[in-house]
Amino acid sequence: MNVLKKINNLSLVVKIFVGFIIGILVGVILGESATVLAPLGNLFLRLLSMLVLPLVFSAIVSGITNTPSMKDLADVGVKSLVLFVLMTAISVLTGIVTANVLQPGRNSTLTLVVDPNQQVESLSFVDTILQMFPSNVFESFSNGSMLQVIVFALFFGICIVMVGEQAKTVKKFFDQTAIIMYKMTNLVIGFAPIGVAGLIANVIGSQGIESLLSLGRFIIMLHVGLAILIFVVQGLFILIGTGMNPLKFFKALSKSIAMAFATDSSSAALPIAMEELQTNLDVPESIASFVMPVGTNLSKSGSAFYQAFAVIFVSQVVGVDLAFTEQFTLFVTVVLAALGTAGIPSASIVMLSLSLGSVGMPLEAIGILAGIDRIIGGQRTVPNVITNAAIAKIVSRKRGE
Repeated sequence: MNVLKKINNLSLVVKIFVGFIIGILVGVILGESATVLAPLGNLFLRLLSMLVLPLVFSAIVSGITNTPSMKDLADVGVKSLVLFVLMTAISVLTGIVTANVLQPGRNSTLTLVVDPNQQVESLSFVDTILQMFPSNVFESFSNGSMLQVIVFALFFGICIVMVGEQAKTVKKFFDQTAIIMYKMTNLVIGFAPIGVAGLIANVIGSQGIESLLSLGRFIIMLHVGLAILIFVVQGLFILIGTGMNPLKFFKALSKSIAMAFATDSSSAALPIAMEELQTNLDVPESIASFVMPVGTNLSKSGSAFYQAFAVIFVSQVVGVDLAFTEQFTLFVTVVLAALGTAGIPSASIVMLSLSLGSVGMPLEAIGILAGIDRIIGGQRTVPNVITNAAIAKIVSRKRGE
C-alpha cells in the first residue's frame, strides 16, 4: 500500500520517464511480441486527439473574450505572429549551419532506393493560405483540421468581443467549457506513463535497437544540433526576451517538455504547457490561451530545424554540394513548410517531401528517415514547446502583465 502511495506521489515527469524506460526494456526483452502493447499507446493518442480540438477551440475563444479590448487583442496577435516567424526562421538557419558544420552524412554507407511510384503533392503558398480557412467548420472539426478550427475560433471570439454585452451568456459558456476541458485533460494526462510505455515498447519491438546503427552518425549529430538550438539559440532568446535564467525557464516547463518528448506531439503537451505558463511563469490565462494554441500550429522551431538538417544530410549522402542559392531556396521553403506543419506525431516527416523536392534531393530518403522518425521525434518536438512558451512569456512581459 505504501509503495502504491509513493508511486502516486511521484511527479508526472518522473512517471513518464519511468514509463519510457519500461517501454524500452519491454521492447528489447520481448522483441516483436512487445507490439501487443501497441493498443495502450494508441488508446492514449486517441484520448489526446479526442481532447485537442474542443480544448483548443474553447481555450482560444475564452482567451480572446477575456482580453480587455480589441486593441489589446491586436497587439498580442501581431507581436506573437512576428516572434513565431522570427524563431522559425532562426531555427531553419541553425539547422542549415549546424548540418554544414557537423557533416552528418559524411562517409555514409546508406543506399537510397528510388521508388518510381512515389507521388508527392506540391502545395503552393496561395494554396497553403487558402487551406487555413474552412469552407465548412463542422467538416473541419470532423476531419481534425486544427488550423481551420483555430481560424474559426479566432473569428468567433473576436465577434463575441465586438457584440459585447449581448453575447455575455455565450462568453460565460465558453469560459466554463474551457474549465471543464482543462479538468478532462488532467484525467487523460494521468494515463500518460502507461501510454508512453506502450508506444515505446511497440517502436523498439517492431524496429529493434539495432536498426539505429546504420543511421548512428546522423542521430548523434542531430542531437548535438538540437542541443545547440535549445541551450544556445533558444537560451539566448529566453534570456534576452524574458530576462529569466534559461535553465529556470526550462524547469518551469518540465511537465510539458516531458510530455512533448514522450509523445512526439506539440498538441499533447499543449494543455500542460498552458497550465505551467499560468502557474509557474505568471502568464495571464488570456495570453496563454491565445498564444499557445496558435503557436502549436504555426510555430515549429524543432520541426523547422529538423527538416533543414535532414535535407543537408541527404545531400551529403548522395554527394551533392548545395550552392548558396539552393540553400537559400531550402531556407524559404522550410520556413513556409514548418509554419504549416500540424501539431500531430511525425507530421514533419510528411512536410519533408516538400523540402527535399525544393532542392532536387531524392524523395526516397523519406523512407529511410521515416524508420527512425518516432525515435527522434520527441527530441525534435521539445523546441516547439519551448519557443511557444517563451513567446507567451515575452508578450506577457512586454504588456506588463
